[in-house]
Amino acid sequence: MPGIDSVPLRQAESGNQSLNMTTISGISMTEHLQYIDNAEKVFVFDQVYPLSAANEQANQKKLNAFGFWTKLNPFKRPRDETVLLSKHVLRYEPFWHVVTTRSVDYSRELIYPVDIGNAYAHKVVINGKEYSIAEQGNKRTISMQAVEYSHRKIKYEDHLDGLSRDPKKGALANYINKYKVQEHSVLELPEAVVPQLRLPMLLQKIRQTLAAETIHAHEFQEDLITIEKVHLYYRPVFAFEFAWTTEDKVGVIEVDGLTGEVIENGQWFKETLQAFTTREMLFELGSELASAVVPGGGTAVRVIEKMTSEGRVDPLSA
Repeated sequence: MPGIDSVPLRQAESGNQSLNMTTISGISMTEHLQYIDNAEKVFVFDQVYPLSAANEQANQKKLNAFGFWTKLNPFKRPRDETVLLSKHVLRYEPFWHVVTTRSVDYSRELIYPVDIGNAYAHKVVINGKEYSIAEQGNKRTISMQAVEYSHRKIKYEDHLDGLSRDPKKGALANYINKYKVQEHSVLELPEAVVPQLRLPMLLQKIRQTLAAETIHAHEFQEDLITIEKVHLYYRPVFAFEFAWTTEDKVGVIEVDGLTGEVIENGQWFKETLQAFTTREMLFELGSELASAVVPGGGTAVRVIEKMTSEGRVDPLSA
C-alpha cells in the first residue's frame, strides 16, 4: 500500500485443522503490524493554571502531604510552623492516545444443514455429488461441507497514563478535548518526565487487547494491525515538596497545571528528559526493553520504534 510498510512480527507453524470448528482467540499464525504515515506525534499542553494560584493551593494542603493517617495522629502530627516549602517545579507528565485497527481475513470449515421439504425424497444430488437424507423427528435434512470466508475489523482506542497510574475514567481524553495543545518535533522541556509506559510495552498492550477478541477460524489469510495514532502528550503539573522539619520527612503536593486540581501525598519524579529531545528520540526510548516485552526477542519491535516516515526497515533483513 502506498505510504505504508508492514512488518511481520511472528510466524508460527500451523497444522491441519479438523472439520469441527476451531476457536482461535488472539493473534493468527501470521501477524503483521504497520504504521500509517505521521502516526507518531508529540504534543504539549499550554499551561492554564498560574504558579501563584498553584502555590496558594499547595500551602493550604501542605499538612496533608505526609499521608492521611499522619494528620490524625494526636501525639505526632505536622503543624503549620513545622512544615516548610523546600522546593517546587513545573514539570510535564506524559500520557498516550492510541488508535489502532486489526483487520482480519479468515476462513472456517463447517457443515451447512439444508432442509428437504419433499417427504418422499431419499437422496439429493448436487453438482454430481450425492447427499443422503437424515431424519430427526419430522425434520429431514442433508449436510453440506462448506468454507466461509470472512473479513472483520476490530477497533481499539485508548488513553493511557505514561507513568503507569490509573487516572479517573475519561480524564485524559478530557484534557485533549478541552485544552489547547501544540505539536512539537523537538521538545525543550527540562522538567518533562520520562515515560515509564514506553513504546514496546504500549505495542504489546495493544496486541494483547486486540488478541482478546475471539475469532472462529481454521485459517487466516491476513491479520494486520494498523497503528493509526500513537500520540504522546505532555501536560503541566506543579509539584511542591514540603519538609516536616521536626520529623525529617518530606511530602509532595501536586497541582494540575490545566485544571487546578490538587493531589495530596504526591510524587517527585527524578527521571526527566534531556533538555533537547527530538520526537524520534522520544519514540526510541525504551527500545532496550523490547526483548523482555515480546516473547522470543525484541528485534521486530526495536526496529519498529526506529521507523520514521522517511524510511522503514525490514527486521528480517537486519
